[in-house]
Amino acid sequence: MSNLRRKSDFNISAAEMLLEKTLYVSSVHCSYYSCFQLLKYTIKAFNGIDYEDQAEEISRTKQNTHQYVISFIDSELGRFVSICERREFIRKVKDLKQFRIEADYEDVEVSMDKGQKALQIAQEIRSYIIKNFNL
Repeated sequence: MSNLRRKSDFNISAAEMLLEKTLYVSSVHCSYYSCFQLLKYTIKAFNGIDYEDQAEEISRTKQNTHQYVISFIDSELGRFVSICERREFIRKVKDLKQFRIEADYEDVEVSMDKGQKALQIAQEIRSYIIKNFNL
């Protein structure tokens, strides 16, 4: 198993444990990165694009890593799911990313509800990716 896939699994477990310990900010962070790492791994596992080639493409296109990964997965989904399903998936990813930005960078309180919502969205994203990309 890939180290990045293993990190993804560790982060979703960490998000659950951090919620139990009322560490909501850190939980949101781990929820997001569990998905991001799984998406990056999916590009390698499903499309055969290794991490070095991904880094070269990111550099070449001048995107940040998060933009590249989300856009790539969005494009791939367009090949085999409906536009509505694709939009719903990407909306969830963007919502989770926004939760992470608020938790990591903004001067806002991260409540139990937001932590639980982030975990729920992360679990939905992970299940969807695992199912649709046969991971």
